[in-house]
Amino acid sequence: MEYLIDLKIDDKCYNAIVHFVATFTTKDDGEAKLFIDELIAGFKRRGVIILLSSYYRIDNDLELRERSYEYYQFCKERATASIQVEQFVLDNPDQNKSLVENLTEKLFAGKNSTARIGKEYNIPVRVLDKKTRNPITGEFYYFTIEHLIPKG
Repeated sequence: MEYLIDLKIDDKCYNAIVHFVATFTTKDDGEAKLFIDELIAGFKRRGVIILLSSYYRIDNDLELRERSYEYYQFCKERATASIQVEQFVLDNPDQNKSLVENLTEKLFAGKNSTARIGKEYNIPVRVLDKKTRNPITGEFYYFTIEHLIPKG
């Protein structure tokens, strides 16, 4: 199953509005919802405000898929920077805590305190200064999130 996510955030550290659009593939609707919940939790751990968050399936309607990819391509062409999404797979991660906090807590509890490093993605995003609406480029904008994935 193929989906498109459309996300707008308020990055308080840069005083910027960020528009994030990407596609992703899962095996079912439940896995898609879990993926989105984990991704949103990663953004929230960074202290950003989620202004808009939507995702929808695009592989069950050919016209919708084509239009969605046109929109995705349009957003990529307007991108001014990128967000790095780093995946980590670990036992029952607490989505309210960072990777280090999760592993430290598990270590002191005598549990498995290891994580497998997953894939890393650089997602093109459009970043605008909140006051002037001028673009902020990748030279001046750096943002990473930890996508914590439960072992399964």
